[in-house]
Amino acid sequence: MPDRRRGSSMDISAVLTVATQAAGASGMVTVSTRAARWMRTRARFRDQANIARELLGLHQSRLIAYRHDSKHVLYGGTQSLHPDNLHGLAAASGNAYVSAQQTGRLRVEDEILTHAAHDLALIGSPTSEGLSRLLFGYAPDGDPDSLAADQIPLDLPFRWVISKNGIADSAVARRLVAGRGLVERPNWRIAGPDRLYVPRVDEDGLLLEDYLLVTKVRNYLSHSAIDEGHFIVSFGGSHGTGTRALELLFKDREVLSGIADRLRQRPAAFQMLLRVSDIKHDRTVGSYARKIELVDDPIVLPDRDSIWRTATGIAQRSIHGSSTAHPDPP
Repeated sequence: MPDRRRGSSMDISAVLTVATQAAGASGMVTVSTRAARWMRTRARFRDQANIARELLGLHQSRLIAYRHDSKHVLYGGTQSLHPDNLHGLAAASGNAYVSAQQTGRLRVEDEILTHAAHDLALIGSPTSEGLSRLLFGYAPDGDPDSLAADQIPLDLPFRWVISKNGIADSAVARRLVAGRGLVERPNWRIAGPDRLYVPRVDEDGLLLEDYLLVTKVRNYLSHSAIDEGHFIVSFGGSHGTGTRALELLFKDREVLSGIADRLRQRPAAFQMLLRVSDIKHDRTVGSYARKIELVDDPIVLPDRDSIWRTATGIAQRSIHGSSTAHPDPP
């Protein structure tokens, strides 16, 4: 059950953690065996990535746990991680991984458990990332591949629309996934303050554009996490191609400059939506975007203690109502 000694917080699984970095020294990086091979071959050091991390609140001065737990219907019952989300993981944590590798501060473990009262980076929408379901208030609505709003802890301007009950059967999107070939999925979309953002497809249903939703909030999974000033940053596409576009976000100077200009006050919480396009469908490496742009200005979220405490209460009820000791398998 959740650890009540720390304000009803809990241990969670992670695929990679970056320990505190101080005085310019690289922190210890621990990566799960499930992600180790991927990181070894894909992680790259990019100067722009450090700028992106600071802009988005992935502070290098304290421990960050990166999560991607495959709840995705295509990977249920397997130890495999979705390759689109792994691309996102490598983009977001690549600099820390490479630095740790070069300084002998890298270790690989079969299972990584960390405390939820840390900074968390969640890679993938609630269709694949289990903790995001509790965090943003989603639950299966009669079909394991369909999630509807349920016990929403926080009123957000942007939300994923990932319930089949809200999408016509004919609304599908096709793309290529490495190791899976051509995949057809409901054309999930994102609801904004005043409109729906629906990924465009061609006459054959192939994805022409996707969306990436970035959300930064205070870590309201427990009162102790709020007290200690921890944050959660979520990266989730309408489809995996959107999540994979973290590769573009973490190296695109123009987009990062625009974000820096719009977030110059460094707000504690915000959401921003990005459109990814010029998608190449490659049978070997999968479908990937080659262009990314901000849809509109980021929306700064209200940062009041009462909001976060209320959200904690709702999230805790969901946690305690779970049928397992953890919100998802390690």
